[in-house]
Amino acid sequence: MPNNKWTDDAIEDLLKEFPEIKDNRSKKRVYNQLVQRKSVKKPRKPWLPILIAALAFIAMGILVSSIISQNGIDFAQTKNDSSDAADESSATMKENNELSEVEDSNESESDQFSTAQVEDTVRTAVYESEISDQTVMTIGLTVQAIVVPVTFLIPAEEIASDFKSLVPTSLELYQKYADDINEKALGFDNYHPYIGTLEKTTTGIRHMLPQDHQYDKASASIGIYFNTLSASFNDADQIEVVNKDGSAAEFSQIGPVESRVPTQENLAYYSVAAKNGDIYLAPGYDMPFASVSEAISSLTKSPSDLYSGTIPEDLVFQVIETDKLVTVRFETEVDLNAINQLDAVRMIESLTLTANSFHKEAKIEGLQPVNWNGFDFSLPLPIPIAPNLLEWTAQ
Repeated sequence: MPNNKWTDDAIEDLLKEFPEIKDNRSKKRVYNQLVQRKSVKKPRKPWLPILIAALAFIAMGILVSSIISQNGIDFAQTKNDSSDAADESSATMKENNELSEVEDSNESESDQFSTAQVEDTVRTAVYESEISDQTVMTIGLTVQAIVVPVTFLIPAEEIASDFKSLVPTSLELYQKYADDINEKALGFDNYHPYIGTLEKTTTGIRHMLPQDHQYDKASASIGIYFNTLSASFNDADQIEVVNKDGSAAEFSQIGPVESRVPTQENLAYYSVAAKNGDIYLAPGYDMPFASVSEAISSLTKSPSDLYSGTIPEDLVFQVIETDKLVTVRFETEVDLNAINQLDAVRMIESLTLTANSFHKEAKIEGLQPVNWNGFDFSLPLPIPIAPNLLEWTAQ
């Protein structure tokens, strides 16, 4: 260190102060001790190899036992896996069978809307090609103050039995069968048959009302009454509503009831849900349009909480109108196979029914495939005779 100044004398004096180290042993003694230490051997342990061999044998036994046990577990696991796989396969087959049954049930449910289907085609309306020798009966049913015209095809044998050789009118069909229709089972309100007496006249139909009728109870009741008459007797030239003495009936909110011409013109056809969840097409009674373009454009929206549009709102289209034809042209291609089949059919038929209410045919462009479900979109579409075909079950 720089502050310590050592001199040779100081170091010499310090070394002299250390104690003197002496070894009084002779050289021979030191040599003998070294030789003796080198020749000393550790005592032998004869039992150590035996112990090692025993431990090795035990370890080998444990290893073999473990391998056998593992093989047994693997075998059992494999057996269980096989059993589980078989159970899973059985469960899958059961689920597939149940799914098939559900699909069959859904198909059966949809069949009530198209008893006159041809092979794989699906329709909700009635077409001329499906009628054959059957008789068409349309009746206006009601649900939540909405009138829905539904249609039945009555077999020729039943018509021949009930009417002999005569061709029945809508009034005669109503008088014979209206009371047999189970409206509640179809998801509608119990409304028919009408109270009072229905009779044929030289100018159409006369409805003779009792004094205590409830058809004018409210404005909604009046609308339902008139609209069911229009839907049920669309072949009549006019309908009279009279008292028992033959005088014009008076409704509390409108006064004397004038003779009415049953009509369903200039209306758009929307979707309506019955109480059982079934979907029908219904004209928007009391909501007429000035043009078919306006009526078709309205099908993307719901005019009220009870009606629903039939064209998805995200589809953009143009409506081109001529004297006898209305063309609906979708701007982007619409894949019908990507849409629920019944929803697609309702969209198409709502367009044709709406166009028909303006006495026009309908042609739809932009749908793929061009030939789908019996429709040929390269041509004007067939016009339905009536909407909402249901299976005839009344006997």
